[in-house]
Amino acid sequence: MNRMNRMNRFRMAVRMAIWGVLVIGILGLSPWDQAVVQAETRDPTTGQSTFYFPGEFEEQEAVWMGWPTYENKAGWSVKDLHVRLWAAMAPHVFVNVAVNPDDRGRGWKYRAQLAEIHALMKKYEVPKNRIRFLKIRHEDVWWRDMGPIYLVDGKGHRAVADFAFNGWGYEADDSEYARKEGSIDAQVARLEGIKEIRRTRMISEGGDREMNGKGTLIVVEAVEMQRNPGMSREQIESELKRVLGVKKIIWLKKGRYDDDQTFSGCLPDEDGKKNLYTAIATGGHIDEHVRFVGPNRILYTEISAEEARNDPVAAENKRRFEENLVLLKAATDQDGQPFELIPVPNAPTIIETLRPGDGVYDYLATNDLMIRRNRIPAGKPIKVILASSYLNFLITNGVVLAQSFWLEGRPEKWKTLDEQAMRILQAQFPDRKVIPFDAKAINIGGGGIHCNTQQVPKATRR
Repeated sequence: MNRMNRMNRFRMAVRMAIWGVLVIGILGLSPWDQAVVQAETRDPTTGQSTFYFPGEFEEQEAVWMGWPTYENKAGWSVKDLHVRLWAAMAPHVFVNVAVNPDDRGRGWKYRAQLAEIHALMKKYEVPKNRIRFLKIRHEDVWWRDMGPIYLVDGKGHRAVADFAFNGWGYEADDSEYARKEGSIDAQVARLEGIKEIRRTRMISEGGDREMNGKGTLIVVEAVEMQRNPGMSREQIESELKRVLGVKKIIWLKKGRYDDDQTFSGCLPDEDGKKNLYTAIATGGHIDEHVRFVGPNRILYTEISAEEARNDPVAAENKRRFEENLVLLKAATDQDGQPFELIPVPNAPTIIETLRPGDGVYDYLATNDLMIRRNRIPAGKPIKVILASSYLNFLITNGVVLAQSFWLEGRPEKWKTLDEQAMRILQAQFPDRKVIPFDAKAINIGGGGIHCNTQQVPKATRR
């Protein structure tokens, strides 16, 4: 009898699976919708999913970071910087750290990594009970882009949005690197027991998405279109709304000139000669120049006429940012309300040298797109523009982790810019402490503090 019941249940399951396939075919769902069968939480009245992306300024449970597997520039320690960031966050929020499991081929040993980490935690006085280590295979530290993107539903549940990833356009979609990094969000969801994974074949990175937590999203058109050449802007917008639960999207035209993808060509130096490389740049991520600091408040980068006269990179940035500002001034939020727009000074243009043996140099020298379109002279050092921005900060409970750029021996006007930017940030977050960091170890990799982190929003019942 039990055996007969099992057989009946099996036949019923087969019938349901066949009907599921037929329904997909009959309804003509898009290939992105077919990527996963979901069990979403839906509003019983409207039938719409209730999952949404909270603002970064809302309460968080934890912040994710990936333990580095290489240094962008020899002697500039990303590992030290990461642990210093943990020390600043730990009193306010848990820090989840992805550590690679044993990998004989790469020479990675989990226990050896933990020993190194604990030594640095002792050095920077990081409380052990606030740091959580998880075995997750990964190559890189840019967890804003390939890490888990969390949604919440107001009922105490979380979902993960799983976008495709192709290494910011530098990799083939099926390269080993793209596959490994693109699997991180699903790895995390499995570890955390999250059943709701909103998969999409569309490529998009967290660093190009600014959301106000109420239904409005800002993205950069040049980035999203470059990643998805086979999709129209309307298709991209529809998919972003479906996956992220947003109601309205504001499209800006371009991002920073010094964030143009490295394979697209060199940038001009102060004499106008195009001999400056960008450092694995993203093509214009939003978090380098426009940020939400509240549901209706936006910070944006402003460049002075003097800066534009003296620096051709700043001049092009000024043109782009002013075009974007026109769009922001005309834009409204999901409820039709205009935004409060607050200018922040432009960070200084910083030039450094990369050589063979530096992680970024070695990647660019061997990348197929670079070899075809902007080849590095064999074995020769290159001049690189750091990803310097005052807007690449992380907002978390109690603190804002910001970037500053003046160091002993650098121009005094940089110190003035740092002070001005920190005053503006502190005014926006009176209930949080703004802590500036020298983040050059990750800036020379093409990003900043925000790029290296990914928040886990608090999943609470309303």
